[in-house]
Amino acid sequence: MVLNIYAQWHNNSINSLTAFAGTPTRRAASPLYPTCLRPLLKSYTPRRIKRLFRYILALIFSISFSALGQTKQIQVDDVSIEYLDFGKGKYTFVFESGVGMGVNYWDSFLPFADRLNSRVIIYSRAGNGSSSDSSKVSLERSLLRLEKLLFQLNAQDNLILVGHSFGGFHARNFAHNFVDRVSGLVLLDPSHELFQKELEAIDPEKAKNDNARLNSILKNQPEWQILQDIYTNNVLFPSQPTHNVPTVIVTSSQIGESDWWIGHSEKGKIAWRALHQELISNNSISTHIVTDKVGHNLPIQDPEFTFKAIKSVLELVEGVDFP
Repeated sequence: MVLNIYAQWHNNSINSLTAFAGTPTRRAASPLYPTCLRPLLKSYTPRRIKRLFRYILALIFSISFSALGQTKQIQVDDVSIEYLDFGKGKYTFVFESGVGMGVNYWDSFLPFADRLNSRVIIYSRAGNGSSSDSSKVSLERSLLRLEKLLFQLNAQDNLILVGHSFGGFHARNFAHNFVDRVSGLVLLDPSHELFQKELEAIDPEKAKNDNARLNSILKNQPEWQILQDIYTNNVLFPSQPTHNVPTVIVTSSQIGESDWWIGHSEKGKIAWRALHQELISNNSISTHIVTDKVGHNLPIQDPEFTFKAIKSVLELVEGVDFP
């Protein structure tokens, strides 16, 4: 409801502002735009005005959701965990971010989160966001901390794990270990344990050189080292929770996000898409969404599309269509 009103006001206000600052009209000056602004606005083209106005609206909109976005801290073992916890409903969505990312990675998505009509928990793993550091950083340690965090927050069943990128490993790992508590999985352009192996099959020398370049950039990020270990072992765990838990996977097929990494090449994207499809190849309650309209950071690039993809898991879990 709030978002519908916002959208209507947004369109009407942009039209009014553009007319006010552009060519003369018979419309009286709107009280929203004082006469003192007229010289400034007349120096802007309608296109620039729209951009400026959208920027202002984005700022206002982010402030309007500030109550939603107030993070808290909670002690879990040796780590002070940063988290958001809001909303209510039958299901609890738990968000896992990519390498080195925390709660604020999802800022663009927050205005849509309450439309899930569910409880939403977004947290920062140890060393990310405003969570404190820990000398013990691993998939297993993160799993145990998340389990304890959810216990303290009294969120222990009807869980839907949402994992973006490297966060997909954490979401799958939780579902693997606590399958009876997980109702669904949403994997947003998730990392895959066999991806580096597939890239080396395409072009061994380039794949290894590109990975070495990435290592030089991210060598001080503990979670990046975990990812490299997973690539080396070529395995996450023996059985795939994505084979029996209702699952939605979103794959970005956009080519050329970077101009040098083999993973963003046409052949790299074909391998990426095939690995994602394999995750749900034996799952009759699953959906694979492939798009070239957004890149890897889809929660930032297109939060509304991300919301629709996440919400679609409820159709699989409940077995009904949602408006």
